[in-house]
Amino acid sequence: MDGSEWSFDNLNSICWAIGSISGCLPEQDEKQFLIHTIKNLLSLCEVKKGKENKAVVAANIMYVVGQYPKFLRTNWNFLKTVIKKLFEFMKESFPGVQEMACNTFLTISQKCGKEFVIRQQIQSDQLEREPYICELIRNIREQVAILQDQYKLVYYESLSHMIKFEEDLNIRIQLVNSLVKHLNDQLIQYTSSNNYIDLFKDEKIQQFFIQYFRILQQIVQPTGYAFTQSLIQLLPTYNQIYLFYSQSIQQQVIGQGIVVMGWYTVKKQRAVKKEILKLYATYFQHNDQELLNKNYQLKNSLVIPICNLLEEYSQSINEQKEPELLLTFKYMLEKFLTPIEDLVPLILKGLFDATIRLISQDFNSYPDHRINFFEFLRSCVQYHLVALFNMPQDQFKLMIDCIVWAFKHQVPNLQELGLDVLYYILQQVNSDAVVANQFYSLYHLRLLKDILEILTDNLHASGFKHQSQILMILFQVASNQQITTKLSNEQVGSNLEFISQYLVTSLYNAFPNVSKQQTELHIARMFQNLNNAHNFRQELSDYLINLKQFQESNDHLKQPENKEDLLTPKPQ
Repeated sequence: MDGSEWSFDNLNSICWAIGSISGCLPEQDEKQFLIHTIKNLLSLCEVKKGKENKAVVAANIMYVVGQYPKFLRTNWNFLKTVIKKLFEFMKESFPGVQEMACNTFLTISQKCGKEFVIRQQIQSDQLEREPYICELIRNIREQVAILQDQYKLVYYESLSHMIKFEEDLNIRIQLVNSLVKHLNDQLIQYTSSNNYIDLFKDEKIQQFFIQYFRILQQIVQPTGYAFTQSLIQLLPTYNQIYLFYSQSIQQQVIGQGIVVMGWYTVKKQRAVKKEILKLYATYFQHNDQELLNKNYQLKNSLVIPICNLLEEYSQSINEQKEPELLLTFKYMLEKFLTPIEDLVPLILKGLFDATIRLISQDFNSYPDHRINFFEFLRSCVQYHLVALFNMPQDQFKLMIDCIVWAFKHQVPNLQELGLDVLYYILQQVNSDAVVANQFYSLYHLRLLKDILEILTDNLHASGFKHQSQILMILFQVASNQQITTKLSNEQVGSNLEFISQYLVTSLYNAFPNVSKQQTELHIARMFQNLNNAHNFRQELSDYLINLKQFQESNDHLKQPENKEDLLTPKPQ
């Protein structure tokens, strides 16, 4: 305290050490120790001269306080004092202080949020008039006015984490509505204006929209379902903004050409669209599946209005199709189950055709669309497989074509996505004998050919483990007596006999460097090891090495095994 050992490093080191022993002392000792430490640090902050010195001390105070949430939870008056001190630090213009204050506020809200949503005791027989969160929300406009845009996001997120701790859903909804009210009022003021067309073209208004939707994304992550009422009330307005900028960009492209997509003004308008879609995606991603599926009214008030954006997606030019829309429907399908089963074919049709035209031109363009599309497809398969099987035959075939196209792609993450989707489809199909017979009569031989193709080329080596898992399932299907349908129109004899003969003939014709007898032996051994994934994979790798396709490097064929792979049962 006398300044003889003062340095930034010494202060940072001792405060880090103080924070690291949180929870190690008895509760009473920890209380006295922390209070004494904070008092000394506050005194140090007062005696030190120079903004830089004060900023370093303030940052360390905030760090130490954030490391003792247990103490803060049991000492409301001290916690309230800390919050007020953080608000003072938020007013500091010195670089880093405002950021540290906001981040500490967020840490406290995540760890001590419950204390802000209950009425605290101020005397032995008296409670505060209202939870402290109510006061924070009332004063939010004044508080965020002093913050930079990026820290406003942190501040709203902090209050949202506090709201999350409120156990009563109705009160949570009220708090969320109060939190966004002043933001919504300003949005409505712009969108209901008679000259809203000119306003929407103003760069400052566009920046407001971007910041507005980013704030809502921070609010919806912790609050989830409690944000539903607010979202539904303004959903038509959000879609109005989205479609306005979509049409504006379309008109500029028609008038000036595709070159406008690189203009700053157009990029700004697209940014507004993207933030709206990110809000929708975030809402579904962080929502409660059970609550959503209990509320059947959401189908008409929420899901269908968002589905109306599918028309814009399909009709807009390729450069204007937003990949975030694919993520929005991915998360929607993950959270909404039975209530929207009849909408799944509509969603698939709206996204499939337009996206396939986009990504089928080559293997490299529109990488975000590619990844998001197969993420969407995986969600379809995982949560709405029944709806998929009720699709028209041509649409279902298109889906299988997309999956095959994905696992044949040379980009590893797309390969993995395609293989994951196919693996999950086969698992679900095998759980129902009727569905399995219908599915494999159409697709077994085709999938077998495609998997063998990528196994025996030298372009998809990284996916060997997943490829061998799928191949083993296809082998199991051929030997499964519950699959009574023929796997090919040209089939003679049982499925096992036909597939065995097909494999030997096709592989020997393609790779005559391995004798027919050796090929038959490898195929027979793989059929003998259908209950053991390790042995099956080992036999498969031995055969592939014999093909001399991987002479230079066979490492991918000898990937380490997982313990659960050592024994994989046949599908029943």
